[in-house]
Amino acid sequence: MIFLITILSVLAFAVTNIFAKKAWHTVLSIFFAAIFVVSLGFIIANDHYHFGMKKMTETTVNPLVSTVDYKQANLLLYQPLGNGTEMIYLYKTAENQKKPKTTGTDHVHNHIKNNQKTNQLIEKKSYWVYKSDMSKLWFKLTSKDHELIEEDNTFDIAEGWFVLSNDQAKQLVQKTAENKNQLAESEKTFAQEKLKDAMSHNPSLTLNEQQTILQHATAEFQKESMKKVIEEIR
Repeated sequence: MIFLITILSVLAFAVTNIFAKKAWHTVLSIFFAAIFVVSLGFIIANDHYHFGMKKMTETTVNPLVSTVDYKQANLLLYQPLGNGTEMIYLYKTAENQKKPKTTGTDHVHNHIKNNQKTNQLIEKKSYWVYKSDMSKLWFKLTSKDHELIEEDNTFDIAEGWFVLSNDQAKQLVQKTAENKNQLAESEKTFAQEKLKDAMSHNPSLTLNEQQTILQHATAEFQKESMKKVIEEIR
């Protein structure tokens, strides 16, 4: 509406100036000029200072699953952009999700919180929206409703998750595949040593207790070996 008024006031001002022959024609042209100036001021105020708009924030929380199907660990991946100071994150919020989603680049802030109890993505998006239907009527042609102000993404990840670049993830998969047999032997030896030590302190351990010790030892070995591999590729 304000845009149309601006256009019409310019046309009216031009017409009254061209055909102005009497004093009231001059007064009328001044009136249309004033309308043009005022309406232009409202357009500028709306465009630069978001006059007629209000800030609205939407928060969504989604579960987070590993970006890639990798049995040894859960991974959250990122892709550096340009000179590496900026990056986008690649993530999945469901096991059956085929392709990972990516965070945006404009007005986007990403944060990582490690050792959390729940794996989740908290998205907070702020928008400029019309204050009322009247504001929408006046500024519909001069401003965009639901215009993004900023987006804040917080990735909560539990212990055992790793944040790697795409290239690092490829190296990780390659290294673990190359050392698969060696790691399996070392894992078995480590677990047996743990069980042997436990049996020396308590020879009467039941089969279930022995199995539990082996499981814990295996998990410990996998965790530590994964940390070592990741330290090598970073």
